[in-house]
Amino acid sequence: MELSIDLLRTFVTIAKVNSYTKASCLLNMTQSAVSMQMKRLEEQTGTLFIKQGKRFSISPTGERLLEHAVRILKAHDDALTVIANPDIHDYIRVCSPELYASSILPNALRKFYAKFPNSRIDFSTNTKENMLRKVENGDLDIAIVADMPEPHEKIYSEKVVWVTSPCKGAAMTRPLPLAVYPEGCHIRRWCIESLEKAGIPYRVSFVASSAFAILSAVRAGIAVAPVGYSRVNGEEELYTVLNNLPALPDNTLSIVTAQNLRSLSAQTLISYVREEFVNRSKMM
Repeated sequence: MELSIDLLRTFVTIAKVNSYTKASCLLNMTQSAVSMQMKRLEEQTGTLFIKQGKRFSISPTGERLLEHAVRILKAHDDALTVIANPDIHDYIRVCSPELYASSILPNALRKFYAKFPNSRIDFSTNTKENMLRKVENGDLDIAIVADMPEPHEKIYSEKVVWVTSPCKGAAMTRPLPLAVYPEGCHIRRWCIESLEKAGIPYRVSFVASSAFAILSAVRAGIAVAPVGYSRVNGEEELYTVLNNLPALPDNTLSIVTAQNLRSLSAQTLISYVREEFVNRSKMM
């Protein structure tokens, strides 16, 4: 028995979006074609989805197949990438919070490419929830993720502080105007929970997915923001740290990797990233 890549891709897509209709759009296929492909696959594997009225759920057989199908598709797509780009010897997908991309990655990348000059890294920034989902689905190899529970190794920890512009106008305004990341960000959650617990009125006045944009709002004097201390350390002429607002938890980072990520290049990149965070901690 041979499992078709096309059939597996259809199956994985349906499982990810939990909808035949959405899967047909993503795959650029008609819904009847998607249903036909699933029928062909189930003739080989047995029932993969269990119908529950208008809804359906993945079956135990489907759960077992999904884990292997994700790995098969990744290996297949990686092979096509290498064939299409013969100069690329390895391909690693990395994601991290935007805040640390410019400060940690340059040295790590320089060391990595000195050792693996023909590798390719696809880098992106994203939220914690999206990164974890991509790792689980096999769409991401290495993620630098904040606020992870045990037993994940903590590679870095830093103080989160409230900052405002030197004029402190926004800090004295009530409701307190906030510049924060979009919903889902753990630092945003800490910020709002601490203000509510302290009974300090606030309003979200500026939202951005970029640390640069958030700090631009702070410099403009229109909001205060919770940020990692390393981002404003040594820039007292631009930012003032506020000590009269509720203390926030330290921000911790962990490295989360895809299952069976054992390539020498990937492990080397992880070691270089970890080393840069250790060096950063010593400088704080």
